[in-house]
Amino acid sequence: MIVASITTLNAFTVNVSLSNNGGTFNDMSSFGFSFLGPVTNIDSSIDNCSSINITWTAPAVDDRVPIQYYILRIYNAITGSLVKNVSVYDTSYQFVDSNILIHRYTYVITGVNELGEGISINDTFSYQRVPRVPQNTSLDVLYYTQDVVIVQFYFPIILKCIGEAPKHVIVTVICNGIDSSTTYQIRNMNDITGLISVPLNQQCNISIVFSNEAGSSEPFILAFDTYPPSPNNTNVTTTVQTSPTTGTSVSTGFSISIVIVTAISLSVVIVLLLLIIISLIVLVITYKKKLYRSASSQQNIPTACNEAYEFNTLMINTNPTYEEIRGNRGGAVNL
Repeated sequence: MIVASITTLNAFTVNVSLSNNGGTFNDMSSFGFSFLGPVTNIDSSIDNCSSINITWTAPAVDDRVPIQYYILRIYNAITGSLVKNVSVYDTSYQFVDSNILIHRYTYVITGVNELGEGISINDTFSYQRVPRVPQNTSLDVLYYTQDVVIVQFYFPIILKCIGEAPKHVIVTVICNGIDSSTTYQIRNMNDITGLISVPLNQQCNISIVFSNEAGSSEPFILAFDTYPPSPNNTNVTTTVQTSPTTGTSVSTGFSISIVIVTAISLSVVIVLLLLIIISLIVLVITYKKKLYRSASSQQNIPTACNEAYEFNTLMINTNPTYEEIRGNRGGAVNL
């Protein structure tokens, strides 16, 4: 039996009865024949930060008119472009996306039977996650001025998947009820370092919150004070206890004075060494100049005649008596 011209119907019921010359048979049970309704319970999950799993529940159908397959269309929810159009012969599907956690997808699922495509339904999922709570945050006092304290904060960014990556961090400092908030654009995905100026002699809290398109993390809070260190305090200790939902206390004994004294002492030693080296160089140069002048003086001394020496020589060479005696040394002397 072929039934024609009913393609505009969404559903119809078929009743069949048989008869012959012997009589009429009992009616056969009727059955419905209709386009498929929408699927239900669309859900999606991620696996290893790279695969997307999609599941759904099939619509109720008569077993004699089964679902042949599903048409799954995947759209980029941000751009609206079609990413995939596949036929699925089960109630689940998985695909791989290396940028899974920075995308939002809309899934349109349609059941198909002998009548054709049924009623479509869609749902949208975002795979970007709210950033994790900052951990292992540290504070260090760099130096004190007359009115303020310069404090450096540092905290690493720990990611399980790239979709957890924060885009902004909000740092709020509250001292004695007065707050100051600063928002930083995150460029380095490994860690964040910044400087804050805090009034002197205050009890303060610093609150750190990560955020991205998916939302904001719970605040991470550290308590600290800006009282100058005691002159007798030579130990620097910082204890940080991490808690994502409660305030975190920091017990800090900063000894900036000992650091300053050490730096000044090293500077003085370096300056003294430089002065000693310069003095030695000057002494060596001066000594060499004196040696050079002494040598030049000896080469240019005039040779004046020694009259005493010449007189002595003259007297010895022209003494007639001496010559006479010396000449008669071999014989008798005539008187």
